[in-house]
Amino acid sequence: MEYRKHSDQELVAMLKQQDHGSFTEIYRRYWAILFRHARKMLYDDEEASDIIQDIFTLLWTKAAEIEISSSLSSYLYTAVRHKVFTRINRGKLKTAHLESLESFLKKGVYSTDEWILEKELTASIESEVARLPGKMREIFELSRKEHLSYQQIAERLQVTDHTVRKQISNALKVLKTKFGVFFSLLI
Repeated sequence: MEYRKHSDQELVAMLKQQDHGSFTEIYRRYWAILFRHARKMLYDDEEASDIIQDIFTLLWTKAAEIEISSSLSSYLYTAVRHKVFTRINRGKLKTAHLESLESFLKKGVYSTDEWILEKELTASIESEVARLPGKMREIFELSRKEHLSYQQIAERLQVTDHTVRKQISNALKVLKTKFGVFFSLLI
């Protein structure tokens, strides 16, 4: 089927029927445009790419439920703008938490407000850990929560030491990207 010949409306109708080809065509038409749009607002290629990936993931997983009252392009641009604003607001909250934690570390005084902010940051980190892919999360939690060695984890999960090292390294990269240097202090 020649998906390039179909209009956006036709592609959306086919997408609602879980048609992979229509999704691929929508992705092909809009990924680069949406990426540039997000990058203009964020000035960060990685963040922009993450947002666009999230949007296309939701587009596929929620295809049957999506109601597009305007054009597909308007719908996608609005989704990008919404995700960018959400990410910026979350970033401001994270920055406030990190600044508070930094202040606590400098002062060495443990006030109730700082304790609450630290707990909220810890909860945010736990939430991000929960979003890691299944095997990566399992390996990371065995290492950090149960304090198992790489060898013990490898034996328990019947994988190689190399796999364990790589999964933990990847998990740390993801979390450090999200939380910066203060992540290391909490872990």
